[in-house]
Amino acid sequence: MKKISIGALSDAYFYDKKEASKLRIGNFCARMRMAVLYDISARENALVLGTSNKSEILLGYGTIFGDLACAINPIGELFKTEIFEFAKHLGVPSSILSKAPSADLWENQKDEEEFGFSYFQIDKVLIAHIKEHKTKEALIASGYESSLVEMIFERMAKNQFKGKLPLIANLSAIQ
Repeated sequence: MKKISIGALSDAYFYDKKEASKLRIGNFCARMRMAVLYDISARENALVLGTSNKSEILLGYGTIFGDLACAINPIGELFKTEIFEFAKHLGVPSSILSKAPSADLWENQKDEEEFGFSYFQIDKVLIAHIKEHKTKEALIASGYESSLVEMIFERMAKNQFKGKLPLIANLSAIQ
């Protein structure tokens, strides 16, 4: 495995870091990482595998044309907590399993800190909503923390476009 730094790309583009938010820099870096991966895939005549899981996809926790870009995503239907269970089953070292989930878009970034909730809490709500078809109101009534449920439903509504192919304008209608 070879580590390729994209720091110089980011530094060249964001030469005046005062004007760029952490989110802009992070999204740019995610896209540069993916550009490098796609170039390697072309060189190796290979496919880029996706690493986003169902929890991240539903919450919109990913960068379009960045970490969401891939040819195939083998884990896209597994919730984050299921990924951890599967990794344990496969014998993934505890040093990896105990690392706090992070997109690593900036130093000390932690997914769960950004959400304000753990993936364990989030996945319980997502699974109840997706698999058991519970509404927002039913989830809150059944005892889930309302701020957790509201955050999840707000993120799902705001970011659902990230899980779809881009819309293509119907120009044949303009005649």
